[in-house]
Amino acid sequence: MKISNYVKRSFFATVIVVLVLSHFSFLPIAALEGVPESEEFKGIYQTDFGDSGSLTPENWGFTTSGATLSINEEEIDGNNTPKMDFSVVDQSGGRLATKTFDTPVMGSKLMVEFDWYPGNHNDKGTHANENGGEFRILDGAGNTVFTLNHTKNEVIKYFPGNKEAAETGFQDPNAWYNIKVAFDLIKNEAVLTLENKATGESETHHTSLSDVSFDGTITAIRLAGIRTSGNNHTWTTYLDNIGIYHVPIAENVITTIPSLPYHRVYVGDATENLETIGLPKTVPVGLASNETVEVTVEEWHTVDKDWDPNQAGVYEFEGTLAENSQIENLFERTATIYVYNRLTPPETNRDTEWLDRGVIALKADDGIFVSWRLLADEYDKDVTFNLYRNGNKLNSKPLSVTNYTDSEGEAGAVYTVETLVNGKKTESKEVIAASENYLSLPLQKPADGTTATGDYTYSANDASVGDLDGDGEYEIIILWRPSNAMTALEDVITGPTIFDAYELDGTLMWRMNMGMNLTSGPQYHQFVVADMNADGKSEFLIKTADATTVYGATDGKYDPDKVISVIGNPEDNGRWINEGGHVVDGPEYVSVFNGDTGEVIDTIDFAFPVEKEKGDHGISWGDNFYNRADRFLSGVAYVNGKTPSAIYGRGYYARTGFVSYSLNDGKLVEDWVFDTDDAGRGEGLGNHNLATGDVDNDGFDEIIAGSLTLDHDGTILYAMDGEMGREQGSHGDALHVGAFDPAREGLQIFGVHEATSVASLQYRDGATGETIKSFYAYKDAGRGVAANIASNPGYEYWGTGGGTVETGGGVYNVQGDIITDSFRDIGLPVNFVTYWDGDLYHELLDGTTISKYDEKTNEVTVLESFEGVVSNNGTKANPSLQADILGDWREEAIYPTEDSSELRIFSTTIPTEYRLPTLMHDTVYRMGIAWQNTTYNQPPHISYYLGEDMREDVINGDLEFPKVDYTINVNAIKHELQLASTDKKLSVLFNKLDQAQHHHDKGKAKQAVKQLDDFIKHLAKSNLDSDLQAELHNDVLKLKDLWNE
Repeated sequence: MKISNYVKRSFFATVIVVLVLSHFSFLPIAALEGVPESEEFKGIYQTDFGDSGSLTPENWGFTTSGATLSINEEEIDGNNTPKMDFSVVDQSGGRLATKTFDTPVMGSKLMVEFDWYPGNHNDKGTHANENGGEFRILDGAGNTVFTLNHTKNEVIKYFPGNKEAAETGFQDPNAWYNIKVAFDLIKNEAVLTLENKATGESETHHTSLSDVSFDGTITAIRLAGIRTSGNNHTWTTYLDNIGIYHVPIAENVITTIPSLPYHRVYVGDATENLETIGLPKTVPVGLASNETVEVTVEEWHTVDKDWDPNQAGVYEFEGTLAENSQIENLFERTATIYVYNRLTPPETNRDTEWLDRGVIALKADDGIFVSWRLLADEYDKDVTFNLYRNGNKLNSKPLSVTNYTDSEGEAGAVYTVETLVNGKKTESKEVIAASENYLSLPLQKPADGTTATGDYTYSANDASVGDLDGDGEYEIIILWRPSNAMTALEDVITGPTIFDAYELDGTLMWRMNMGMNLTSGPQYHQFVVADMNADGKSEFLIKTADATTVYGATDGKYDPDKVISVIGNPEDNGRWINEGGHVVDGPEYVSVFNGDTGEVIDTIDFAFPVEKEKGDHGISWGDNFYNRADRFLSGVAYVNGKTPSAIYGRGYYARTGFVSYSLNDGKLVEDWVFDTDDAGRGEGLGNHNLATGDVDNDGFDEIIAGSLTLDHDGTILYAMDGEMGREQGSHGDALHVGAFDPAREGLQIFGVHEATSVASLQYRDGATGETIKSFYAYKDAGRGVAANIASNPGYEYWGTGGGTVETGGGVYNVQGDIITDSFRDIGLPVNFVTYWDGDLYHELLDGTTISKYDEKTNEVTVLESFEGVVSNNGTKANPSLQADILGDWREEAIYPTEDSSELRIFSTTIPTEYRLPTLMHDTVYRMGIAWQNTTYNQPPHISYYLGEDMREDVINGDLEFPKVDYTINVNAIKHELQLASTDKKLSVLFNKLDQAQHHHDKGKAKQAVKQLDDFIKHLAKSNLDSDLQAELHNDVLKLKDLWNE
């Protein structure tokens, strides 16, 4: 038996294992009258569900969600006494019925006895696997210690822990079986006895408990419906005559050792001497008397691999308990602790978009509100600003913040933001004040159409941004979704999805028609906008097919006669879909396009076609009707630590695949391909979304795909598999990744799960997967949020768990405090989070409103309600995009109007005293914008902690940000020069750059390059720092290469 040292339920662990064991006296067996006993076992809990008297509590304390529990007194195959009836009717997820005992049952031997009528399941139909039902026995750490499993047509099977199932000789589901499962903790084995009560036929099976996570107690029993690929589950089963027994042990016997949290050290901080690691000298142990005491650890030693203080990773240590005359270690319990030897945060210098000042001037309640962008490398410099209205200076002294309210301002006024470096003017940027509190971007709605299954119209949907033309301003790419778009479960011949690229003034740059060989719907057409080759212009990457076509524009208007690019064979348009609109055959591509022109750069075969083997109808993904096969994800990650790569995935309910694409010398390259079929693990752990970030401090980004985290090289960093302090995960609908805890360096992860048998809400360490906190509601939790909304240090999180604070219905701080008992009672949204009102807390965006939590009153109030616009994706109710694309560090919310004639870009008009750089220069946030719209939209987070608890650090400018390496263009080079020196002697360098840009814009390549060569000569003669000279020299050489292409 492997002693599990990880406690699975946050509150269950805290309350039951610690408090209950500390405050309850030992349960005297004699007090439990009416519980039958054998010569060997003593009875603890028993029920006949009402044969011998009234049943208290209802259903003997079994609880369920999404299914039905009742007491059935009808005759069922000879049993005409009361029995428990558990019914699952046409359910799309696994359903549970759980009985948790008041006090864990412990002893040298334990036994669970019950009568079970397995009952029939609905037929699997055309699906690959049958639905099933299970009876499970759980320990105090939440481990499933023993399982009995049956399906419609298979024999009853059993397995301890997560071991491979073994068969019994019984198959008939419509029969009563008396079942005994006895655990011998001395022999470390389980004995299963089954008897058909009608025939008297019986059999016994012995199985080892070696390598089974088992804390030596029985705490709960559970019925579980098992839904397989595709078909909903219908099942009725019955239980009767349950008894829980033990062979008593002395009160001073050690029964459990609660889990210990991971111990973190940093590479190089400790030595080979284990004493330098700081392992605990004592550990808590649970006794049979239900007390918890501290016991000395005699010795810690490594398990599986030797300790190496210079090698990062997780090391397992086992602790031998010292002998104690007052305590008996009958079961030879040992302690386990995991030591995470972590790399120190790296010094990075990643390719980053150069952006201009992004000035915005909007109508506000008290005049005109003006805000502008602070760049990442300006934060710790003497960079201030002057603001002018129609040429008149408004500020009496230079502004250090990047916003200003002009109480006398009016729409149409010209505002100029003047940048000062060390008190000297370096640049200025103008904007005309808008007449509304938003910017309007006119859209060109595509024409209606008709397919074999009916007419369709278009509406504007999700969007993303990139600097497509290299001018330092963002452009918007918007997805047009046809009205007959479908989910992967439906069968519709959908209209083609269309993408438009727009300047912020509404000028159309190009239009992409995806064609009829690609289905339209929320699970399809995941796209990537990123500067993949560091040329200063963003590319557009997407999965394509025969007949995907890009059209140009004439005078900013869509021109169907101007064909820019065609993918594959246009004559095969619509050839590769079936009558249900699903892609079933034919070529599947990935293409990358020039974001400025729409021209295709390169196209290669997609790494994961729908069929793994010809004619298998997508069965490798989990079903044969294209539901699980038609699940796609996309994102961006710096897998090489320097330049962004595109991440594309297929499948997450079962088989899961990801591929990383880089753009090298104009060619798409597969950096790596990950497939759970090849890895042999990780299937079924993916989400409807993903996130990316450097969780392990190696300087490269990992892919957080829900309960599965891939390393930057495409191998599994860890899976939430129930091992090493990682609670079992599952597929989920919501995912948040960011720096949530100021006391815990690095990134943390909060998510919710769909499987009812795992934690509904789970907060974990990003690098190791260690579960820090979890809540079990035994339901599909479809929503979850992490945001900093209260004064406690660290973020809060909440999600659609149970209805009580113990089952995940509250609002929780990452450091353990409970903020409020019920997020539902106060109407706290569970959707997007944003920075809007000027403090360092988050606001909550849901639909077309922004709300704020008031900690003092425990109430939620609406701050903004956007009129004339609509949110996207039904109940998901998200904007087309939420991102910091203009103005100061706070975020814009972008929505289409009701008729999709325009996009409205809403930006805050609330002043802020905080000076922070644009969020888009934080790579975790910038990557979050790239993956925000993949399938189930999720909000972005930042890689550093912000909160009102660190107000003074922000006010004093004490934050630290990584170095950035701006993608190459003349303005970026000038910016670096301006920050370095305002010496007038450097004017010749600026002149050479201006001349080079002028000639380049005129198409005079030789003259432009000559000016750059002259720049290099004058640079070498300057008094600039030698390191800066080297950087600028290298940047100009890169610019020459780009201009020579």
